[in-house]
Amino acid sequence: MTSTPTAPTAPTTPGTPPPLTSADVAAWYEASDELCKLISGDSFHYGLWQQGDLDGPRPARELATRAQDRMTDFFCDLLGLEPGHHLLDVGCGHGSPALHAARQRGIEVTGCSISHAQITEATRRAAAAEMTKRVRFALGDAMDLPHDSDRFDAVWALDSFPHLHDPVQGLRETARVARPGAPILVTFYTQRAPATDAELAMCRDAFAFCPLPTHAEVLDQVRAAGLTAEQVHDLTEHIAPTGIAYERIYRENRTVVAEKFGTDFAEGMDTTLTDTLTFLTDKTGYVACLLRSSPLS
Repeated sequence: MTSTPTAPTAPTTPGTPPPLTSADVAAWYEASDELCKLISGDSFHYGLWQQGDLDGPRPARELATRAQDRMTDFFCDLLGLEPGHHLLDVGCGHGSPALHAARQRGIEVTGCSISHAQITEATRRAAAAEMTKRVRFALGDAMDLPHDSDRFDAVWALDSFPHLHDPVQGLRETARVARPGAPILVTFYTQRAPATDAELAMCRDAFAFCPLPTHAEVLDQVRAAGLTAEQVHDLTEHIAPTGIAYERIYRENRTVVAEKFGTDFAEGMDTTLTDTLTFLTDKTGYVACLLRSSPLS
């Protein structure tokens, strides 16, 4: 049996837990890697959904992957990626967005993640796609990127900033490694309605999330990092079906989850996954910010 990740639970006593560290986030991803593969699409990201996408008999994982690829295409368009550009993917996960972007846009991608398991899987996928000359992955912390300054033609950080206890520092790092005037795309989970202590603890345990900012606080963080928000896209309505898809994927794979992690864990997931996804759908938002560190000359 595979080692069992910790099931999300509410705290027994209210209180403010200590901030998540990079080591905490890395440990969460190492423990949850196999589970994430089972209950998501090709990546553990939100998808860009269209009306009717969830209809029909196709497996939920296929539908989620298609929506995720559509979101990746949208982000490529926002960045204006063209053949020959070099993109840095901060928090690359298993590498699916990087590989899709490289394949569709003819670009070079460097991806980094704080998780050994994710880098291993991303590297395997790049090799399987015969794309290792243009797409490379290595360990890297978004709070202290292991890259030279002024190196990349574009930078994106897709769904990685909820893990950062100091998002302003993370934004400054994206700006440091981007060429002067280069576009930077960062997605943020936002708080649309007040969360209870139990809900905050549930998201911390379920996803290793720090407390989420409001929409206004996101813009404050961008300004504090010395960046300019050229475009801000509220995609909350367009990502909403992701929760439904992930729950369907879990139901389709519940037997495998029980075999890998144990019956008790699967029974806990029956409730906690629904509660967590309901919280994300009902109380959180999702914005994509196109940023620059200096005006274009």
